[in-house]
Amino acid sequence: MFFVAILACAGCTAAAPQPASQSAPTAPAAAVTVIDPVAGSAEASGSPSSSATATSEPTNPATLAPTSRATAAPPATVAPQPSTPRPATATPTSQPATATPQATVQTQTPAPSQRYTTLPWEPRPENTTANQNNAWTNGFRLRASYIGTIFPAYELRVTGNFTGTTDQIIRWAACKWGFDEEDVRAQAVAESTWRQSHLGDCGLTTQPETNGCASVGLMQIKGANIPATHPGTWPAALTSTAFNLDYTLAVRRLCYEGKETWMRKFNPTYAAGDVWGCIGRWFSGNWRDAAAETYIAQVKATLNARPWLSASF
Repeated sequence: MFFVAILACAGCTAAAPQPASQSAPTAPAAAVTVIDPVAGSAEASGSPSSSATATSEPTNPATLAPTSRATAAPPATVAPQPSTPRPATATPTSQPATATPQATVQTQTPAPSQRYTTLPWEPRPENTTANQNNAWTNGFRLRASYIGTIFPAYELRVTGNFTGTTDQIIRWAACKWGFDEEDVRAQAVAESTWRQSHLGDCGLTTQPETNGCASVGLMQIKGANIPATHPGTWPAALTSTAFNLDYTLAVRRLCYEGKETWMRKFNPTYAAGDVWGCIGRWFSGNWRDAAAETYIAQVKATLNARPWLSASF
């Protein structure tokens, strides 16, 4: 009897960057296929198929092809036995079996248990225009941004190169930058209740389109004020849901990897690896201050409640 285990990584739409010396947040679980040549069965687990689309980004991390090995012991000598039928033997492959994506027509809101696997699920149909705006293919390029002043390589990776439903875009951005999609969902509720048209921090000098409101989009990027807190993000932060999430989680990644060393001037406890501290930093602009702690508590409460699973969301 031979057992061949083949491991393959369930690839995300775009690979999340990994820090040089810090471990990345929890990544999606790897798919595993186990084939029993005698039983002729195969079991596979992997990510659900998606109708969302992304095109090639400017940088692509190297991909290691999986390898497989089989070791056979010399056959033992046995007495002749009557010939008996044996089950068909499955032929090992270099990749797990994948199902061909099928078009799905959803005529009603899926049950909470189905929402992450049934397509399409769109609780915010008013986001459709911004969800379908691929900032990258439409020619937008992030330049002279805050991210570029800290780590230029990440500025090049912020593209907004994706389209899909609101939840698909959340999942794509979380996967790309290596964060848990659930806390990204929760933070998006706290920021905008998943509405890309949401405007905040009003009463300032801003771009005319926002009528004095500086923060825009699903994650409330403060890029419409003049001068901008996050320069280079206008207008894509408002017009493209994917860009809005892509940029926000790139900033979180800088923080998580310990690259925002300027925060140590205000709080010497800043260090890499504190994802909740980085979520609070997005709101307060500082490290673990009172405003950040209040915001962290709000997002955690939202995460525990998971309002996006409610039929009324």
